[in-house]
Amino acid sequence: MEYNEIIRASIVALKSNLMRTALTMLGIIIGIGSVIMIASIGQSAVAYVNEEFSSFGTNYFQINPGQNAFSGIGGGSSNPLTLDDAQVIEDAGMENIISVAPFAFASTRAAANDKEIQVSVYGVTAPGQSLLNPTLVYGNFLTDADSNSRVALIGIDAAEELFGADINPVGETLRINGSRYRIIGLTESESDLTGGFFNSSIILPLDIVSEQIRGDDELFEIDVSVANTDYINQTMDDVEVLLRDARDLEEGTDNDFNMTSFIDSLETINSITSLLTALIAGISSISLIVGGVGVMNIMLVSVTERTKEIGLLKSIGAKNNDILTQFLIESVVMSVIGGVIGIVIGILGAFLISLAFGIPFILSIPWIIIAVVASTLVGIIFGLYPARRAAALSPIDALRYE
Repeated sequence: MEYNEIIRASIVALKSNLMRTALTMLGIIIGIGSVIMIASIGQSAVAYVNEEFSSFGTNYFQINPGQNAFSGIGGGSSNPLTLDDAQVIEDAGMENIISVAPFAFASTRAAANDKEIQVSVYGVTAPGQSLLNPTLVYGNFLTDADSNSRVALIGIDAAEELFGADINPVGETLRINGSRYRIIGLTESESDLTGGFFNSSIILPLDIVSEQIRGDDELFEIDVSVANTDYINQTMDDVEVLLRDARDLEEGTDNDFNMTSFIDSLETINSITSLLTALIAGISSISLIVGGVGVMNIMLVSVTERTKEIGLLKSIGAKNNDILTQFLIESVVMSVIGGVIGIVIGILGAFLISLAFGIPFILSIPWIIIAVVASTLVGIIFGLYPARRAAALSPIDALRYE
């Protein structure tokens, strides 16, 4: 038999029982579709996180009190960072450092228009303000001349609670800890990760927060921007040595502060997300094995049902290889068609999820190639045994089969 006749006969056999063929392909469709969808969503998540974090810039690193990034949040560190630490870094005059931005933090209440709300207050300098990267809706940002002035930038959500929606609060006053502050700007953060937090916050000059709200010089963090990110790790090492000396840490003792760069954070997040995506996709691919077992079972049933047909083909000259090829092609065709349908469903599912959650839609070409190869291999591997069993049938026994 010629190969085109074998292929034609295989397709006719599959069409003869469309419902059974469709149900057999279902496991393949689910397996391939879930793998494609999960892989695409995983890559979309990586792109989304990169986009969100990159909006803050990657040319700086953070210094926080305590031995990890969370130990100094809200204060309470046994040896907090202070303005003196920031001054030590600034006075060192390191070539790669552009600016040093200390941040103070306080949680307090703000009042205006007979309304009072709980807010997070950030004390910043002019360089630090740019690192927060808010969008200015109305008014002006803080300047160096405002360092000792009772002026404020207010987030758009906090302003709405105090002054109402769609109102420009610039020029209005609010009270914090009994003191009046004049609003000079309305800000909005469009970041999905931090927007809800910063939009409900108030930004004040650093000196005002330290002296009049906190009553101390403790810092929430120090951000250091660099000129060349290629040397950011070397700069971090130099700053570490500088701070250890300034904070009288003896050799062999652990740091009582920690430093993190956004470049390192992005690499870590990308690695974790990619690993989780591969792991979940691998688990989802187990359904391919289930689908393959279904293909093998149906092909075995098909061999039994078509025993007389096999005997007839052999009696008119079909060789064992022809019979094996025909049944193997049927298995591969079912798996490949199921794989293609699964790919389409996976892509559509990933697109709808990215649309619903507002994340980038990324089509994972390598995973599509893997899916096509996987579905083909499933057809070959799980179709080989039934095909060999069909080819091994004796023509006389096959013709006598009832």
